[in-house]
Amino acid sequence: MSEAANTFVRVDDAALVKVIQQATTRLVFVAPGVRKSVATAIANAIAVVPTDFVHIVLDVDAEVCRLGYGSIEGLEQLQAAASQYELTVNHHPGIRIGLLIADDTTLIYSPTPFLIEGGSQQPAKPNAIMLRSELPGQLADACALGEARHEKLEVGKDPIDEDAVAAVKNDLAERPAKKFNVARVERVFSSLLQYVEFRIEDYRLTTRSMLLNPELFGVRNEDIIRRLTNRYHLFADTDSLTVEIPVFDKDGNPDTKKAKEKFGPRSIDQERNRIKKLHVIDAGDFGSLILRRNVPKFEEQIVALKRKIEAYKTAVAELIKKRTDEIVEELLKGLMDRLKADPPDRWRSRSLSPNPTESDIKRLFEEDVRGEVENVKTDFNPRIFTAYKEVTYETFKDAKFRELIEDHFGKEAIQQILSEYDAAPEQDDDTN
Repeated sequence: MSEAANTFVRVDDAALVKVIQQATTRLVFVAPGVRKSVATAIANAIAVVPTDFVHIVLDVDAEVCRLGYGSIEGLEQLQAAASQYELTVNHHPGIRIGLLIADDTTLIYSPTPFLIEGGSQQPAKPNAIMLRSELPGQLADACALGEARHEKLEVGKDPIDEDAVAAVKNDLAERPAKKFNVARVERVFSSLLQYVEFRIEDYRLTTRSMLLNPELFGVRNEDIIRRLTNRYHLFADTDSLTVEIPVFDKDGNPDTKKAKEKFGPRSIDQERNRIKKLHVIDAGDFGSLILRRNVPKFEEQIVALKRKIEAYKTAVAELIKKRTDEIVEELLKGLMDRLKADPPDRWRSRSLSPNPTESDIKRLFEEDVRGEVENVKTDFNPRIFTAYKEVTYETFKDAKFRELIEDHFGKEAIQQILSEYDAAPEQDDDTN
């Protein structure tokens, strides 16, 4: 059976034009938009078909042109032709089905959004149903071709005017439609690659320090106090921050059947590097990339690492509490004699004796130091940050970027992808 006799067929603008050119007694065209070649065919047909049996329906919206269902040039041409024969082009918001009735031929088809796909040229990939018999009464009534005419009309009840067309044109001037071949290539590569940002922040306690009041060291001059900073690091050795946490499964749940594992800042570094090595592609000055297909596995491992870091944060809170006691002892031992001889003035009002006793000094010093340590404890908030961004067509065409990607995936693979999608034709007057 030839394609011409098939019920399921492939329809593009050329096929629509061929059917429209045969119309002599009735013509219905319903679609999101119209391009110039189809608009020209309709304009010629309405010079022949009786005006009472012509019904044209579009979604008159700039987004229709941006998606590639039609063009402003086609809309303007159709509107001008309809006005010439005292017909109207009618508006139906959001219509996304295609219908063409030309005499006894009916095509019900899926319009192609050129922004997303170029349209198949293969008969084995149909997008339409073609009927070659008398028009069903139900469909005739819905399109104002039946005996009831407009009483049962379902689509395109609102005629458009010049203002509506002008509004679409102005909208497109402010936010023009992309050339569809470029947009499709962007879509292809955004489906393959993404930029990814992956970092872990605030997980090193060895960089944490507390501020000690200069008065504890006998400084009384207010100007010097304002400019002098005395900081004391809570931890001096990274290994001292290693704690025990549960072993987590791939879903981030603790595995109570397994013994706890040692975990610390070095463990976080190792986990981060392992995940990056598995999933993240270093693109030099362009940043980091990830294959979209690897994102679910990447996110799965991020969830597991987050659980480990949360457990680490909880365990470190206990470590800080223990370290607080050690810090008080360390500092007080080194400063006790000086504080006895010359305690801070603000301590004198908190002691019943004329000079604070050793017990008073220990109590007041501990309050000062513990307050500062609590600030550090509150500030300790390790967290993972991830973000994604699309790779644009313009970036992919950059010679340096291409070289990086070709080195990673192989030149042959990249050329194969480009040869397939660069073949999509640029938008020109024939497809408007």
